Order: sequence, then structure tokens, then C-alpha cells
Amino acid sequence: MDTLIQTDTSIFLALNGLHASVWDTFMYIFSSRWVWVPAYVLTAVMLVRIAGWRSGILIVLCTAAAVALSDQTCATFIRPYVQRLRPANPDNPISYLVHIVNGYRGGSYGFPSCHAANTFAFAMTLAMIVRKRSIVITVFLWAVLNCYSRIYLGVHYPGDLLVGAAIGTIFGFIMSLVYTNLTRNIKFLRPESDLINHDSGIYSKSSAIMAYGFIATSVLVLIYAVVV
Repeated sequence: MDTLIQTDTSIFLALNGLHASVWDTFMYIFSSRWVWVPAYVLTAVMLVRIAGWRSGILIVLCTAAAVALSDQTCATFIRPYVQRLRPANPDNPISYLVHIVNGYRGGSYGFPSCHAANTFAFAMTLAMIVRKRSIVITVFLWAVLNCYSRIYLGVHYPGDLLVGAAIGTIFGFIMSLVYTNLTRNIKFLRPESDLINHDSGIYSKSSAIMAYGFIATSVLVLIYAVVV
């Protein structure tokens, strides 16, 4: 265990040490939950457009449930028990070596990462249900970059993120199965044909728009970081 912790710390310090003022701004904003609200709303609208309002809302609810279950598993059940200090926490012996941004240090404990759990729960649920390459690649890259931003900001070790991502992936997979079983057994909730026909025009366009929402937000954040 000591070897794993030392390796985790060494990898963290190596990655956290790679920084520049432009990336400080970019990672700080990218890691924010609120900056992604427009992309979430756009995704929900496109899901309803693809699957119909009943099935679309069910996808949104299953995705939200996966995120909530992941978040609470990490924050409520695991963190208080493990009590692993965040790297940037002033009580952590390595905190003086950690690069932080805008004085942000996060909370007291960081294992496992709720950011990693939540983003991977979102990505896994959406990927398993939509199954369109453009959205699958986009949301998983988004989740990975979200995880890296937490190392960059000095608030999580790689191990925190790996475990959080695993938890989110599991809950995302479970909730995608819940969605599949509900729509299979309850006719009222079944999606319209466009969700089944992955080659339809509306399906391709709507899934592309979902992906563009995350890509456009990332680009705008980068432009802001460069200009500022």
C-alpha cells in the first residue's frame, strides 16, 4: 500500500508541475460545474428530439440518477471513512509542493473524486444509450480532461480519479440497463424510431449537436483563457 501511495504521489507531482498561466485559467474554468450547464441543457433537448419526450425525459432522469448515486457514494459513504487529504490541503505534508490556482484547494478529503465519478457516470450512461461514435468519443474525452483538470488544480491524486471514474462508470452502466429494461417492458416509455435507427438524419444531426455543445464550450473556455 505504501508503494502505491508513493507512486500515486509521484505521478501527481509530475503532472501537477506542468503548468502555465493560460492553462491555469483554462483548467480552473473547465473544472467548474456551472460552465457546462448550457451543454447539459442542449443534450437534454436533443435527447427529447431524438427519442420523443417520454423516452427523452427518461434518459435524462437515468443519467441524473447515475450522477447522483456516484456523487453520494463518493462524498457520503467513502470519503468520510477513508479520509485521504487532498494534495493541496494545508494539513497535507506535500501541500507546499503543489501548484494551486486562484487559491482553490477544494474540501478536506479527495478520495474518491466526485468530479471523476460524476463525469464518467454522465458519459457512460449517455454512451450506452445513444451509442453514436461522435457523442461517445466526445463525452469520454470530456470526462478524461475533467479528471486531468483536477490534478492540474492540485485537488486530486490520480488514484482518487481512477477510483471515482470506476464508480461513475459502474453506476452509468447500471442506469443504462435500467433505461433499457424500462423501455423494453413498458410500451409507453419506448423511444421513437429515430433512436433505434442510428442512420436516420435526425439521429445523426442531433447526436452531432450534443457533441458540438461540449466541444464549443471547451473552445470558448480556451479562447477566454488565451485572451485574458
